[in-house]
Amino acid sequence: MWLKKIQLEQFRNYRQLSLSFSADDRVHLIIGDNAQGKTNFLEAVLLLSMAKSFRTIRHHALIQWEQDYMRTVGTVQVDNTPLSLEFFVSRAPTDKKNLRKNGVDVSIKDFIGQLNSVLFQPEDLNMLYLSPSLRRKYSNTVLSQTDPLYFDALINYNRLVKQRNKMLALIDEGRASIDQLAVWDDKIAEYGSYIYRKRAEFVDYYNTILSQRYNDIADTDQQVKIAMHCSFGQVPLQKKEYSGLLQECRSSDLRYQQTRKGPHRDDLQFFFDKKNVSEFASRGEMRTLLIALKLAEIEFLQKQTGNNPILLLDDVFSELDKKRQKALLKVIRKYQSFVTTTHHDFPIDDARIIEIKEGVMH
Repeated sequence: MWLKKIQLEQFRNYRQLSLSFSADDRVHLIIGDNAQGKTNFLEAVLLLSMAKSFRTIRHHALIQWEQDYMRTVGTVQVDNTPLSLEFFVSRAPTDKKNLRKNGVDVSIKDFIGQLNSVLFQPEDLNMLYLSPSLRRKYSNTVLSQTDPLYFDALINYNRLVKQRNKMLALIDEGRASIDQLAVWDDKIAEYGSYIYRKRAEFVDYYNTILSQRYNDIADTDQQVKIAMHCSFGQVPLQKKEYSGLLQECRSSDLRYQQTRKGPHRDDLQFFFDKKNVSEFASRGEMRTLLIALKLAEIEFLQKQTGNNPILLLDDVFSELDKKRQKALLKVIRKYQSFVTTTHHDFPIDDARIIEIKEGVMH
């Protein structure tokens, strides 16, 4: 799998852009000063992969100033077959968003995963330090690219939890019966147990390779592990098991009028030699762990889909020391990679150079 061509129209600071990419060119350096549109370009590529931005949840923010719409179109080569993907947003004459595959409108479930990608950005470190929601988002993003059923289960689960919460409030007000929860609980257990099974497979696979990837970079001999922190206390991999745990939480849920346990409240925790990294790991160790996670992500996507993902690296090399740069450079040469940087002295001699100034590429 590789991105053969991309066309941008009225996207951010790009009025018109068309670029083609040869299968012989692995690494593409997007070079330019700050605020020239380097990250915008990576964002456009990711829209074709995940149908969403990694910088904003407001689709109108993607449209060039004082314009009515934006469009990004990519041609992806999968084996010997070209595939056209289009992400379109307008605010006039109508407010709409369209996803198209080979010119035909498709759902987001059928769009995501057509072009697999792995994003490296300095802000990814926040995932290791801050809210559990960031770690849930990470696992959801990876799994949604490899399994349309997971994405479908996630969408339905979140919708049902909101509806169940409304039902809990109605029961508290005396406007509904507790017996009415059974309908919501049955479907939540179905989708929730599937989410748990796939997350467990995700964690199990990462744990087979994560220590080695970390130690290859850090030149150490540490055991690195991920653990699922389940709000239920135990991970319910089957629907019946999930239903039973949900029943046990019912009185508490009614009291707080919230579904207080489930995949939407869980966390991923990282350990070095059985010690939680959030409690003692240095900044350098965190950076190494993040790179190891991304390398594991690449391998996971390959294993699940049979295709190589494309790599998007947003000014990450300036954040790394020579050892970590060398480890990452060794990997990106194997894949179609787009790397933003402000420097010309990048340590890959055969990279394709694409210079950018004010939304114009050369």
